[in-house]
Amino acid sequence: MAVTTEERPGLAALGALGRVARALVGTGSLSQLAEGALDEMRGGLDLELVALYLPRFGEAATLQRYITSAGERTGTRARDALAFDDEAWQLATMSGAPLVFREEASWLVANPFVPPAASWLVVPLVSERSLVGVVIAAARPPLSLDPTAATLLTLLGDLLASGIATARMRQQLQGAEIERERARLAAEIHDGLAQDLALATRELALLESSPPPELARASAERLREAVASARRVVRARLEDLSVHIPLGGVEAAVKEVSARRGQGLPLVVSCEGPAVDLAPETTAVVVRVLTEALANAARHAAAEHVEVRLRVGERRLTLEIEDDGVGFRPAEAGGPGDGHFGLTLMRERARSAGGLLTVTSAPDVGARVKLEVPV
Repeated sequence: MAVTTEERPGLAALGALGRVARALVGTGSLSQLAEGALDEMRGGLDLELVALYLPRFGEAATLQRYITSAGERTGTRARDALAFDDEAWQLATMSGAPLVFREEASWLVANPFVPPAASWLVVPLVSERSLVGVVIAAARPPLSLDPTAATLLTLLGDLLASGIATARMRQQLQGAEIERERARLAAEIHDGLAQDLALATRELALLESSPPPELARASAERLREAVASARRVVRARLEDLSVHIPLGGVEAAVKEVSARRGQGLPLVVSCEGPAVDLAPETTAVVVRVLTEALANAARHAAAEHVEVRLRVGERRLTLEIEDDGVGFRPAEAGGPGDGHFGLTLMRERARSAGGLLTVTSAPDVGARVKLEVPV
């Protein structure tokens, strides 16, 4: 490892500090703020490629690539994930100062670039004495940081660390809202199951009384329907309970939920409009409505095309889930009394965020679920 202090003009990069500082106090998503910061680092210090890595959840010694900023002519790419020796990383990054490498540095981590970079640097991102991320950069000419450039990198790293810590705080707030939603879902499971199980118990008692054959067949059919309904309620709610809010805001949440819940669906996702900071409860509503709509499409639509559209305006967010499947008549869809909670719950969630949910469908023409909530 070589940390150099050769004199090199660094004043041209100082403007990046103010621009990143202004960006990080804006309302953009973490991915947008981080991308702007990485672009400033790359341009201000004439780097070939800069990547931000965040710790993988539950794996302290693994970093996952989150955002990359690359020059137009680069042939280098950053690895998707980095595994490192935990104690070596703590020793190397405890100061929070940037490190410049001109060798493999295998004692710390395998070369993070493909093809391996001959000159690269590491900028630890430390918040409250905890490593919240790492910026890794590659350069064509050998890197050499003068005191001004080293200070700039350190300050930019501090700003990015603060941005990541703030984003994680938002994520925790959103997680708290999800926990409240889980409690509500648990109550819904109980209510739905209570009806189905009460019906099943009644039919079992009737069957045990040795009723006439015709009455027994009708009772057995009602019993099968009650059990099937209970299974649907449990399955749907368990799918809901497994959803979490990812780091990166509502757009990242829509993309992640679509990727996870849309597996097996002919799905297209589009997002338009600026990044905004939604209230945690509003983000939870968007996630829940999208989850329920995709689950319905997967179970019932038999569609050849499903589209998820997120549009963010100055005052209103619109989420649409549209398919070209078999369709149905919304007025005839079952409600909570029939053990079918989907549409009712989506409408209630929309109202809880001050919004509106509409469902448009007809047999053989597909279905569209539209959620509108204030930004």
